[in-house]
Amino acid sequence: MKKRALAAVLWFYSFWYAGAMIASVFGLSPALGPILGTAAAAIVAGDPRGIIWNRAGVKQASSASKANGRPVQTPV
Repeated sequence: MKKRALAAVLWFYSFWYAGAMIASVFGLSPALGPILGTAAAAIVAGDPRGIIWNRAGVKQASSASKANGRPVQTPV
């Protein structure tokens, strides 16, 4: 949970900064920065689709990825 909170703070700050730069360049409202920052932090912290923060944990390698008890080597 600490990682999620730290990530939300960092995304909030980075998108606030990016929004402020975009607002400055295009002459938009300075409120664009906090709006974008809040939206980015909410998406990262909430992770509605479960893409960023996997709740299931790391899965073990399945038997399909092994042949005769040895790992399968794939060409690069």
